[in-house]
Amino acid sequence: MDNNSSSEKYMLTFELHKSDELQELSIHGSADGLVALANALLHLVRNTKQGYFNHDHLMSDSWGGTELTSESQAADSTLLHHVKIYCYKGEKFQW
Repeated sequence: MDNNSSSEKYMLTFELHKSDELQELSIHGSADGLVALANALLHLVRNTKQGYFNHDHLMSDSWGGTELTSESQAADSTLLHHVKIYCYKGEKFQW
């Protein structure tokens, strides 16, 4: 993803919500933040070779990245500062 500060460009967070019987991941994003996420996913798909897997990291500035916002959007959630996204292409994969 782009190396400019996400907090200045857009809002994008991944937040984990837990209760006694529920675990839920919420993605909060401004329109520009969701477009940046979509572009990161498409970039990963385009750059993964057939029969292989590839991955990318999204991190907040607190963790040395620029892709995620460092402020939680929900009071009852845990903000994730590091998100790994994996892409697998084909039926058999080379590790």
